[in-house]
Amino acid sequence: METLNWDDFITNEEKKPFAATIGVFDGVHRGHQALIERVVRQRKKPTVITFRQNPKRALARQGGKNITSLEEKLDIFEKMGITRTILIDFSENFSRMEGQVFIETLLNRGLSFLAVGENFRCGYHRDTSVEAIRRITAERGVEINIVPPLLLGERPISSSMIREAIERGDFVFVSAALGREFKELRRNYDF
Repeated sequence: METLNWDDFITNEEKKPFAATIGVFDGVHRGHQALIERVVRQRKKPTVITFRQNPKRALARQGGKNITSLEEKLDIFEKMGITRTILIDFSENFSRMEGQVFIETLLNRGLSFLAVGENFRCGYHRDTSVEAIRRITAERGVEINIVPPLLLGERPISSSMIREAIERGDFVFVSAALGREFKELRRNYDF
């Protein structure tokens, strides 16, 4: 699997069509897997755009503990069929980028399909909603697949929910939300 830094990605001369999903992907839980599966089915350079370090941690905010290491995430992506991962070094400067600029940058680099969760937002102060992204991509003829949350019981699966279950010691729940045994990951959980 090819791994690029954001700066290398945006300066690369190659502009071939690619399918992508965007997010932190901590834990690469079943909800994340649903997004990745949609990208892989497109067969257009399946790409994950993620962060080298959890943005909350990079900005020293609470809640930035990692369920999986970067190496584990990359390994899971590759096993699922992702052929390229773009890593963003989340900085104060990057955090000020408007979401529309971010999405347009991807479109200008060849984005031809995007899968995101229905609650996805991006950009400075999360200024760009899924509906805004839908409008931006529609203007360029790019398909967007908006995926509803995956439920476990009656609750949507989220990395925050998984962290709470880890703290409670509910590893059966954690494994069900991840779609794999948590024991593989415990050694790297950052508590």
